[in-house]
Amino acid sequence: MPNSTPRAKIYQYFARMTRLERAVLALLCIFAVKFVFSTVAHFVPALQAVDMLGSGRHPVDVWLLMLCCTAVLGTFCLYRRALRSVSVRLTRFDGVVLAICCVLSAAFYLHAMLGRQSLYLWDNATYYNLQVRLESNFADGVFMGVGSTIYKTWFNDYAPFVINILLEPFFMFTARTANIFAILCALLIPSLVYFSALVLLQVLRRQLAPKSLRLFTALGMAFVLLLPLLHIALYRGMPDLLGVAFAFMLMALLTGYDFDVPAPARLVCVTTFTGLLILTRRSYMFTVVVIFLFYGGWVLLQAALHHRKGAFVRLWQFAIVSLVCVGGPLAPMFWRIVKADYSDRYATYQTGGFFSELHNQYVYLGMLVGAIFLVGFLYGLYKKNARFLSVLSLAGAVATVLLVTRVQNMDDHQSLAVAPFYLLGCFLCALAVANLPWGALRGVTAAVLTALCVLNFGGCSQLLPIVFPSQVYSGLFFYVDNERTDMDQIAQVNDWLRANCSGENSAYMICHGVVYSADVFRAAALPDESIRTLLAYGAVNPGNDAFPKELFTAQVVLTCTPFDPSNHTEKINNAFLENQERYQPFEVAATFDMGNGYTITAYRRVKAPTVAELDTYRSWLAEEDAQYPYNFSAVWDQLEAEFANNG
Repeated sequence: MPNSTPRAKIYQYFARMTRLERAVLALLCIFAVKFVFSTVAHFVPALQAVDMLGSGRHPVDVWLLMLCCTAVLGTFCLYRRALRSVSVRLTRFDGVVLAICCVLSAAFYLHAMLGRQSLYLWDNATYYNLQVRLESNFADGVFMGVGSTIYKTWFNDYAPFVINILLEPFFMFTARTANIFAILCALLIPSLVYFSALVLLQVLRRQLAPKSLRLFTALGMAFVLLLPLLHIALYRGMPDLLGVAFAFMLMALLTGYDFDVPAPARLVCVTTFTGLLILTRRSYMFTVVVIFLFYGGWVLLQAALHHRKGAFVRLWQFAIVSLVCVGGPLAPMFWRIVKADYSDRYATYQTGGFFSELHNQYVYLGMLVGAIFLVGFLYGLYKKNARFLSVLSLAGAVATVLLVTRVQNMDDHQSLAVAPFYLLGCFLCALAVANLPWGALRGVTAAVLTALCVLNFGGCSQLLPIVFPSQVYSGLFFYVDNERTDMDQIAQVNDWLRANCSGENSAYMICHGVVYSADVFRAAALPDESIRTLLAYGAVNPGNDAFPKELFTAQVVLTCTPFDPSNHTEKINNAFLENQERYQPFEVAATFDMGNGYTITAYRRVKAPTVAELDTYRSWLAEEDAQYPYNFSAVWDQLEAEFANNG
């Protein structure tokens, strides 16, 4: 009779683990012991000197390096376990195709990124800033590093738990600039996406049995390599693409599995990839919901039609366990997202809702990729063994757009949440080509489609001339946000601020447009962040940013001519200039010719702020106050009480 005690079961699980998996477990145990000691030391000052051994960048943080290397090794083990659970074994041909994709992708990104002079701002800079913060938090000890990482994962819109931790072993040995971060992302992340796509194609070709296996694989990978939507965000320094790799693996693990027989290793991998996908970025949560909604519905339908009670029970058991394992640890993040009204907070960025975003998706794809997707969808409906995948590709894409637009609009990087469904439709088009009756016809058709995709990608990325009407191309033309010719002038402004301002938030910049904003100057010398303590973050989104008190408390206020507006910043600037004309609370301290038609003017406060100044802002911003009183009137009332005794 087999021994079923907990100790025996643990031994059985341990015996089934590979050596690498045991190594990951051992490293996690060591790190857990260190975390417990660091937690105790945080509350017992006498132990802090011992706790700080190995911490800090000298030359690297040993404990952060251990954690991140464990994460990278664990991801490798997860992929290997997933391949075993779906019985995928890549052939030499698959390896050649993968190598070609990786080399071509790396060459494109190196050509695009090396030597370009740009600043990474807003979404582009968020992950880079999180990467730098990850190191600084662990420099204060393991307890602070782990606590800060968990807190940001729960309560920030961008989670540092996956992208930053997986990149850190490579990033910590570099100069840590924003350009290096972007290049690392561009070299490492696409490779994982191509590998994951290859795994999904392997699973699909086993289930769909195309006549030409190699052509199906090569054409499918060409679609992945040459889809502009897949690359545009990464080209601009945003590493959201990583989630597509996890989505491909989730699809590969679920495809062909109907829960009719137990598959514990497979389901553990499904749960783990689900968690990784959710933690990559908030928008991928909707990809997860749609994938499980359709696959779950398909399994339940099959179970009902074929009277498979076991499949029904296993599906619900898996759903409950997954909710506990993934939903439990991430409950604070889910609760925050459910409770937050992003549509209200970011109202000025909402651009038309569901139908408008569907049109945007059509523009993002372009007529060529849209036609490829449509052919794949129709062919999938025609093929009995591909009908579910066909429905998933189109209905899944529409459902994801619908869910995301309940929360926010969809720029190109949010649209990556829909990309796995688009590429699934493209894979079905590759299946149609691979099943054509004659080998020569298959080869010619595949070559023509690949050539058209090359022209599409080349035109969008400006590597090739435009030869088709613009509607044919994917409506995502590669460009660098904030490519600069004024870096020296920006440095001059920052040097002046360092010399003339002292104290936190002692300077404020009103303009927050495309050319100039506080972010431009705060991010100009990263990883040097000294200017951030002086120059406050600018208020640009009235639904999310409170009225800036720094207009009254800062020693220096800066603006630009001509004014570079965004949302209500032009009203703030007009009110500021009106106050300056009527009350002269500032004097012009410096002007800077930026060499591009813009002039930055620095005003130094010479009079104490008054209620009369405040009333000018009340008048100009009455509309914003009516919509967001918590960000305006609430701040003004507090300031009015403070200024009551000023002249």
